[in-house]
Amino acid sequence: MKKIIFILLFLYTSVSFSQEIDSLKVIEIPESYANFKGEPFIVKKDSLYLFRTPDVFLVNKKSFLAIKNVYQSTLEQDKMTKELIEKYSQTLRRNIDLERSLQTNFAASDSLDQKVYEKTQATLLNTQKALDYTINSLERATNSLDIVDKAAKRQRRKGVFEKILIGVAGIGVGILVGVSL
Repeated sequence: MKKIIFILLFLYTSVSFSQEIDSLKVIEIPESYANFKGEPFIVKKDSLYLFRTPDVFLVNKKSFLAIKNVYQSTLEQDKMTKELIEKYSQTLRRNIDLERSLQTNFAASDSLDQKVYEKTQATLLNTQKALDYTINSLERATNSLDIVDKAAKRQRRKGVFEKILIGVAGIGVGILVGVSL
């Protein structure tokens, strides 16, 4: 009986001196909070916390604001890095497009160069034919000039010979006339 009275007294004492469960606010921090990103829990004075995470770091307000500023500047640098990467990617894409355009232009230029080359070859062949014709014409003209020159020399010799004959005939006629008179 003493034991029953002792148990009842113990239960009565524990119930009467304990806090009510509703008035006791225990804030539970789950294990997933260890990998949580975002604003941390703000701990109030006289609050009870149940930590399920393996580690808990307590930081005062000034240190938290300093860490937050460093984090914000890191985010801004990440944004700048992303912008730089985007601009680089845009420039790279534009350069690839320009390279393709340049290759297309080179291909078109090569085909134009090929056409110009073919036309130049045809013009060169025609010029070669014209030069051959001119050389043949010049050879014929030279031959003709040689023939004319020979004919002119012959004509001059013939003219000189005729003059000599006329002079000899005139002397002969003069001697005959002079002897006959």
